[in-house]
Amino acid sequence: MRFAVLTSLLATAITALPLEPRQNVSTGTGSGIYPARNPDNRQNRNFILTYIPLVANSRGHSKHYTTDHTLAKHTIYMPVNPPPDVKLPVVVWGNGACLANGLRFQDFLTEIASHGYIAIASGAPNGTGNTTSRWMTDSIDWVGKHAGKGRYATVDAKRIVAAGQSCGGLETYDQKNDPRIRGLGIFNSGLRNNTMAWQTSQSPCFTFWAGERDYKNLPAGTPSWKGNQPVGHAGTYRQLYGGTFGVAAVKWLDWLLKGDATAADFFKGDGAVAAGWVVESKNLDKVPVAAAP
Repeated sequence: MRFAVLTSLLATAITALPLEPRQNVSTGTGSGIYPARNPDNRQNRNFILTYIPLVANSRGHSKHYTTDHTLAKHTIYMPVNPPPDVKLPVVVWGNGACLANGLRFQDFLTEIASHGYIAIASGAPNGTGNTTSRWMTDSIDWVGKHAGKGRYATVDAKRIVAAGQSCGGLETYDQKNDPRIRGLGIFNSGLRNNTMAWQTSQSPCFTFWAGERDYKNLPAGTPSWKGNQPVGHAGTYRQLYGGTFGVAAVKWLDWLLKGDATAADFFKGDGAVAAGWVVESKNLDKVPVAAAP
């Protein structure tokens, strides 16, 4: 009883604190300066998140995020004090149900950011209401304005992808021809009535548990990959480190935005199949991989 009361009071006290950076701390085990949280991605881990965390949940995993008054309707996941010679690619994220709560995919986005990315979720922490695809565009606009400056000196505005789950995946579709993005990640989503929307897509598209019809409607030359997992519409996003979807998402980003050959083999070879994905792909040799600066 005393422990439960103490935990409740501590949670109230910590969540009331301003989200400011603090000294680097370790949250896992692994080799090198930046210990791994997810053993399946251990070799690729580069960073540790160090914003003031909420109380660790029952799985022992602390949550990390921050906000910025210049992007007040969004939640930002990113490493603190990354090496100055390393640039952080960007993921703009749309939530399931188009909910304006930037913490809805906290486990998943924390895992992504911990591998050396800035992930910007539509919606303030514990926000209410709904988003539109414009919120994702606002994130991209914001990156273009602030990348390379001050607190965001290590953010790379030339390496951006748009991604989202369910309704957030529909918001992602709307970014398909934005020349500022390098790819789309569609998670547990699919178009309903507008079956021809993909016909003009210019961006490489990776779909994680998405519609067969959408995949087939992609232009013939567009690099694309479709993988399904027998886990249902909710995916594994709220499992520790985002579960199997977290592993696959990091590998997708490491290939597309960092040119990681090992990550590419997960999709081009048998890695995804070995991890339980039912896979179909085309034109993967045409994926325009970004070279790290």
